Amino acid sequence: MTGTLWRRWRNPWPRTPFVRRPEPWTLARAARAGLAGVGVLTLGTLALGVAGAVGTGALARVWNLRAELQPIEVQDRRGAPLGVIDHCQEGNLTNAVPCRESLSVPLSGVSPAFLLAYVAKEDVRFFSHAGVDLGRLPRAVLTGAGGSTIPMQLLKNSVLAGHFDYDTGRRGPWLTLRRKATEFVLAPLVTWRYGRREVLAMSVNSLPWIGIGQRKGIYDAAQAVFGVDPADLTLAQSAFLVGLLPAPGRYLVAGDTPPETATARFRWMRRQQLLTLNLLRARGLIGEDAHRAAVGTPLAPRLWQVVYAGSGPDLRVVSARRNPGYDQTPEPVWALQELVRRELRAGGLDPRRVGRVVLTLDARAQAALVSRLTAEGRQGGVAEGAAVVDVRGGGIVALASSTGGLQSSDPGRQWAVSARRPVASTVKPLLYAHAFGDGLTQLSTFPDAPTRYAGQAVRNSSGAFLGRAVTVREANARSLNTVAVQVGTPREEGLRRVLLGLDYRPDPENRSSPALGTFRAAPLAVAAAYASFAGGGQRCAPHLLAEVYDRAGRPLPLPRAGCAPLWDEVVAYQTFDLLTGAVNDRASHVPFLRPTLAQRLSGRAIPLGAKSGTTDDVNDTWCAAVTPQYAMAVWIGDPAGVRSVPVTLYREQTACREVALLRELPHDRLSLSPPPGITRVGGAAVPLSGLRPRNPAPPGAP
Repeated sequence: MTGTLWRRWRNPWPRTPFVRRPEPWTLARAARAGLAGVGVLTLGTLALGVAGAVGTGALARVWNLRAELQPIEVQDRRGAPLGVIDHCQEGNLTNAVPCRESLSVPLSGVSPAFLLAYVAKEDVRFFSHAGVDLGRLPRAVLTGAGGSTIPMQLLKNSVLAGHFDYDTGRRGPWLTLRRKATEFVLAPLVTWRYGRREVLAMSVNSLPWIGIGQRKGIYDAAQAVFGVDPADLTLAQSAFLVGLLPAPGRYLVAGDTPPETATARFRWMRRQQLLTLNLLRARGLIGEDAHRAAVGTPLAPRLWQVVYAGSGPDLRVVSARRNPGYDQTPEPVWALQELVRRELRAGGLDPRRVGRVVLTLDARAQAALVSRLTAEGRQGGVAEGAAVVDVRGGGIVALASSTGGLQSSDPGRQWAVSARRPVASTVKPLLYAHAFGDGLTQLSTFPDAPTRYAGQAVRNSSGAFLGRAVTVREANARSLNTVAVQVGTPREEGLRRVLLGLDYRPDPENRSSPALGTFRAAPLAVAAAYASFAGGGQRCAPHLLAEVYDRAGRPLPLPRAGCAPLWDEVVAYQTFDLLTGAVNDRASHVPFLRPTLAQRLSGRAIPLGAKSGTTDDVNDTWCAAVTPQYAMAVWIGDPAGVRSVPVTLYREQTACREVALLRELPHDRLSLSPPPGITRVGGAAVPLSGLRPRNPAPPGAP
């Protein structure tokens, strides 16, 4: 029995006329078997790669990769550049990489030192292979490290991201093998399609600097880390950036990071820099003098505060921590990019066809608004959103949220658009405008006395009553809740229709009167509503896009909702005058918004009306304002509605101090002309005797 098994092991083939005895393993036979194995492995890799390319739709995307990586150029209303928008999540592109704003630069705009360090470290044979370096491929497959070659790295960071193991959160040798096989098939195609210089340019402009504020590309890396243009990067800086590529997330450091942890992290980055410099010297790409100078340069990245000791080759890191003075305000379009995409899609335009957009934004106004919000540095879960719109057409002039950076690029964190919070007393001018179309005027009187709504006592914010009759104008200036409820209760259904037509939404859990601001809205919607008072009663849908062009520079049609009548023009002017009275009258609750002497002398004493508001639980504080040309709304609070606003913010009426920005903006319309049918009585604008203006039906209301 044992002998039979042994003979079968020596000759496993069945007894046939063709196999008489086992063949010995000669060198030639081993070579043939090895070549056959390589052939089978190659064919299997090609089959796996083709399947991966077809399954992910990467073949078509590789053929159009230049267009896909070419971002949308964004300009403000005056043609000033605001940045660019990439196409990372457009249409059927299931790329999981977050959309990131970055500026593409040609190879001539990149420091030769960086290109030398990048190619030498990442793919030293880049200019001699056809997209795949067979000598490095086995190591890349076995370890899953890197993209193996620059073309494969470009594919990994663009068309294949989000499909296998990169930017998906999934790991495993099978996923890595499939991705590498797909790169193996596509890399020669992308190299042949575009040529090596174009592939290198696309690669350096799409490097995933995920650790640096979710930016990508050499421009953002050079600016974010060292504050220089890519063309000005030194050899030492270039080696530092290339050294970060394996783990750019390690560059980030928080203010509360323990000193020993921060120092160890920076020492790791220093070792990676020295590794790159040593590699360049070992390959004869830089001389000894250049190596010594770069090694001895004490780099100072903007985010870090580093203490060095020694000099030259003995330069060493003593300690490192976050730079307390570091500030990086994102480009305007960085925070607004998803809103631009959303508006393009709503207009029936494919963002992938778009080469340039002109926004209604004013770059200077946007910068001023962002500066105000970021300077405040809201803490403790308190956020801020602010919007400025042009009353002539509804173009958004400025839009900002306190979170900044990556969080602002998320529509859910762009509080100016997404924070639907109870609008509090900012609803009162809308209530009075509705009532002005129902026979009331600014001079109509109501008693400021104990009042009830649905069995509940209504209190004023002061906690007291005047105990006398007051005009609607004075009641608005003092923000009296008692008068608002008396005016609003018989007109509640009409007010609800108005608010629904303005994109305000009811709070089903709040049973108080809508006249007290229980409906919810975002700052942008509130600003658009207030713009109607200076826009002749027209409510214009707020929008960001002014012009859109395709990649050939041809204008594309841009349908939009436009404007619709909301108020009678007499009602609109009377409400505008009501709001200016809330600023300038003796009873004003925001007297600090009156023009200063310097503004009067310089001609910047633009008429400005405003109304503040704070919810009962103080989770929200508001201010809305309007001038003859602009309307603005500011909200400060907790988006989740859990935490109260710090006492100082609502006592000092911080939101209303923010709207003072309106007087700093350049105005073409310095005043608002009263329409026919308006007269003045006791300083208040009211309709002529016998004139009874009527408001049209609210637009879009059910």
